[in-house]
Amino acid sequence: MEPEEKIAKLWGKQQIKHTDTYRLMRYVMRVDHEGNVLLYNVITSQLAVLEGEEVDIINSLPVKYIPGMEQLVDNHFLVPESYDEHQQVVNMRCIFRKLEEAQVSKDITKYTILPTTACNARCYYCFEQGAKTTKMSKEIADSVVEFIASHCGEKKFVRITWFGGEPTVASDRIDQITEGLRLRGIKYLSQMVTNGYLFDEGLVQKAKEKWNLEYLQICFDGLEERHNATKSFVNVRDNPYQRILRNIGLLLDSGIRVGMRMNFDKANYQDFGGLVKEAKLRFGDNPNLSVYAFPVIGEYADKEGNVLHGSEEWFIDKIVELNNMSREAGLYHSVKQLPHFRYHCCDAENDSTVTITPDGSLVRCCERFDDTETTGTVTEGITDENRAGAWKISADHPKCRDCTFFPDCYRIEKCPAKDRCLFLPESYRKYTDTIISLFSSGKNLSNKKEDDCNVF
Repeated sequence: MEPEEKIAKLWGKQQIKHTDTYRLMRYVMRVDHEGNVLLYNVITSQLAVLEGEEVDIINSLPVKYIPGMEQLVDNHFLVPESYDEHQQVVNMRCIFRKLEEAQVSKDITKYTILPTTACNARCYYCFEQGAKTTKMSKEIADSVVEFIASHCGEKKFVRITWFGGEPTVASDRIDQITEGLRLRGIKYLSQMVTNGYLFDEGLVQKAKEKWNLEYLQICFDGLEERHNATKSFVNVRDNPYQRILRNIGLLLDSGIRVGMRMNFDKANYQDFGGLVKEAKLRFGDNPNLSVYAFPVIGEYADKEGNVLHGSEEWFIDKIVELNNMSREAGLYHSVKQLPHFRYHCCDAENDSTVTITPDGSLVRCCERFDDTETTGTVTEGITDENRAGAWKISADHPKCRDCTFFPDCYRIEKCPAKDRCLFLPESYRKYTDTIISLFSSGKNLSNKKEDDCNVF
């Protein structure tokens, strides 16, 4: 697999120094397979296959330069013992960001919109506890449309994430905004974070045809009894758990992709296997369905006052264990093939994205929308560049510098999840399998790149 062109162009070839002692670069994955050694450079996204004498060289490291090392040194798989690859990554990120700032337009093409902070569920771990409950007014919704029309650029195409609260509680505002965009000739695609309860045949049809909804994340809290108890839905008309599963079937039948995410803690993690079996039984091998587990983050107490959040080590082990169940059932789908060099974290630091709250305020992060984070309004635009700029300051974790995946691990200092490790033991095993698969295919393949730190 050839190196990423722009990375290779900036970094260039490494000059060979015959007097230096060479070692494997810290950000290179080594996979031994059927007598070969496969090396994947996380910075350049280059995959190399070694055999014969090349394998002998790798097995003898660290060594002074010897014939046969040329390509490995040229392409930064091997570096001098004194080489500081961490600083190299930091420098390259700085260069790419400055180049991008000089070239990228000021158009805003991605929007996270909260039509309401109201919700029909009462999850004990909701990060919005204590937030003011409000619904976007018709006037603000009209101003949202005008703001998008004024900032989306000449292409007139935007992507929208509907967030909340529960977005479907304010489906009329979603109707109003999408219809307003359509009347102004602005094309759009959308996705949503929802509990899934309020959907029915009519709303699914509207979501597909009017909202241009491509994907939903629907959160579960276990199997039927526990899910219903944890969610504590208000104004229920029937069994919420069964209704949501029915709605997932309607959504899948319409061609909308669904991610069933189970938020687990020490009380409910044992339900995940049953949820996977239920999804498999109801929906089979539908490629538009993904089932995965994610831990409840934070020291939240349940209704009995119990804090059910386990230690970091515990939930890392459980993420691996639970998602392997889904993977074995064919219901765990990852969009990302291999780790790669990144100089962005998420939408919060990106000038081409913005989050809009129900009162029309502009903020950078959909999980941080109190008055102290407001950067402007839909009527006035961005008025506080300092607050917006604060979301571009990167976090520096000394413990992460030696991690193989550091080039792919870019954090923002203000991010609520900046201390959360995204590269779990599962990652190395998954990437090892991917490298072997690429090698076995006998083809030169590109490495699909996706930003992973987002609401999904």
